[in-house]
Amino acid sequence: MGGGQDTRVYIVGAGPGDPALITKKGLDLLRKADCILYDALIPVELLFYTKEDAELIPVGKKWGVTQREINRLMESKVREGKLVVRLKGGDPFIFGRGGEEAVYLRGRGIEFDVVPGVSAISGVPAYAGIPLTYRGFSSSVCIVTCRESHSKCGKVDWKSVAGLKGTLVLFMCAMKAREVREKLLSAGLSGETPFSSIRWGTTSSQEVISGRLEDLGERTVAPPCLTVVGNVVEFRERLSWFERKPLFGRTVLVVRPKDEALKLAEELRTYGARALIFPAIKFVPTNPRADLLEDVLDTDWLIFTSKRGVRFFVHVLRRFGLDVRAIKSHIAAVGEGTAQELSGYGIAADLIPEKASAAGLLEEFRKMGIGGEKMAILRGGLKNEALRSGLEGLGAYVVEMTLYRTVPAGEREAQILGPLLPEVDAFIFTSPSGVDSFLRAFGAKGRKVLKGGFIVAMGPTTGRYLEEKGFRVDVMPIAPTNEGIIEAVLMTIRQNGHRRSPLTSNPESAPDRITSWPQKEAPKHRGIFYRGGLDVSQNPDEEAEEEW
Repeated sequence: MGGGQDTRVYIVGAGPGDPALITKKGLDLLRKADCILYDALIPVELLFYTKEDAELIPVGKKWGVTQREINRLMESKVREGKLVVRLKGGDPFIFGRGGEEAVYLRGRGIEFDVVPGVSAISGVPAYAGIPLTYRGFSSSVCIVTCRESHSKCGKVDWKSVAGLKGTLVLFMCAMKAREVREKLLSAGLSGETPFSSIRWGTTSSQEVISGRLEDLGERTVAPPCLTVVGNVVEFRERLSWFERKPLFGRTVLVVRPKDEALKLAEELRTYGARALIFPAIKFVPTNPRADLLEDVLDTDWLIFTSKRGVRFFVHVLRRFGLDVRAIKSHIAAVGEGTAQELSGYGIAADLIPEKASAAGLLEEFRKMGIGGEKMAILRGGLKNEALRSGLEGLGAYVVEMTLYRTVPAGEREAQILGPLLPEVDAFIFTSPSGVDSFLRAFGAKGRKVLKGGFIVAMGPTTGRYLEEKGFRVDVMPIAPTNEGIIEAVLMTIRQNGHRRSPLTSNPESAPDRITSWPQKEAPKHRGIFYRGGLDVSQNPDEEAEEEW
């Protein structure tokens, strides 16, 4: 039975577009759901948080799935013993037919919970810099759907709406803008009343058209769109904030193992980017033998070559009923990130090289002298013969433990990302295996978008590999960290002033989406940029994902 004993339907609001606006409860449910039935307007970024074996089913008009079929799917999936999430845009009980679905489930004796979401009513105007209420300007808000039904209760009393003299929020107005304008003018609302129509609100594709009510509908705005009418609209000129972010209007694809990719994507979104992920590789444990563990623990030094290796080694200890108290050896960490991971388990690193690489480790061991000492290299599935041979050349006896191996991943995500690839401006790669997995998943289409895109390599090993494959690396940060990547990208934009930066395959035709820079302090790490030839002399190897 999937999802333990929790076999019910959760009707969850995904928020208006920005994936960060989903509630914590909603995100927790997505992570453990066995089946997700999702609408077209939910942010697809949320699907990347689901577990690997979760069933993802797109529903709604876009995919030709009727409301009746959606109801039956909810029922059939929950009767299979699954925890079902019905994921809907905005708030499911506000113009979302969530109430109808709840009535259907109750009528068939199926348990359900409702998880409210941030509604477009408040979220979209806020991202456009429009407060719905403001003392002295508006003390009331009226929400109207412009898709009126033919029933008596579905008819809008436009005269009453116009007479409220507050803020008017119009749903589904895009295709009926002129008709709505005439009804409001006929009802007595002044043609000088300001309005803003907001398309794809709260997303990096947000577009805002503002004017006076008498002009509403003169410019075509395709859905999804929300329109705000009222004097509070005039605050947008002073309070606009979302479009000011430096990566607003940019789409970035992070090619990296899932957990690390999600973390970097979340950080990129704080700068206004639409951040997608392709979890190109995953790691599976190798289950080392007990006698090998005993040999490893009987060494002078344990050498950890990645943060991931730390986690897998602790897992090995626990599998044999041990914990970190079994470690008596000195500890070497390839870099600060690995040292921090060790610290999280109560293990202090005795040696951290200045240069986060195999060469850096060897240099430190050369200085201290390790002749006759026994060293254990704890690593992933790809060997780094240079580290072992270097240690042996210094007179050490070396044993190795392979803690995990790397396998391709992202097959499900590739299906989601396929139609979105042409929209991607920048690609971030953190390992050669990630490059291979991306090219394997997307083939000729992937090669084409990479040729025209902006490429970030986390370090020299990945950079060299990309160039060997025929791609130009645009940016490589000095610090192989999330902060280093972000700062390198931001510096590239700043170097291009207010023009469209190279984060697009066609800068000449792209609209100018950058107007100013955020007040937020940028990360302190600086980036070094390479164009037309990769010079790796100043950059350390990535410690976490170069798999050496």
